[in-house]
Amino acid sequence: LALATGLEDMRERLGAMVVGASRSRKPVTADDLGIGGALTVLMKDAIMPTLMQTLEGTPVLVHAGPFANIAHGNSSIVADQIALKLVGKKGYVVTEAGFGADIGMEKFFNIKCRYSGLRPNCVLL
Repeated sequence: LALATGLEDMRERLGAMVVGASRSRKPVTADDLGIGGALTVLMKDAIMPTLMQTLEGTPVLVHAGPFANIAHGNSSIVADQIALKLVGKKGYVVTEAGFGADIGMEKFFNIKCRYSGLRPNCVLL
């Protein structure tokens, strides 16, 4: 979910998800079972981030969470893309990069930045 760039991309990712193995030990995907589309329908609303606000009134997009035990520990690409469009060229976006420099930042640069094409201008440790 956090690496999807849109509904079509999420559909491809869900369809390619390995859900088991055949008796001959070959991977079986969701599309092999014909359920990729159904999974996408179930997740279609989850693709959009939740808009919240800080106590100071600053808008915050919350999406996909920093749960590094089940994901890469970064906020979603979609949330970052929406935020960047909202602030314009002169604005800035602060994004979640996981738990510390060892895992969180490494996954941010090596996974999220590569998939999204987004490049940070600044890093705060």
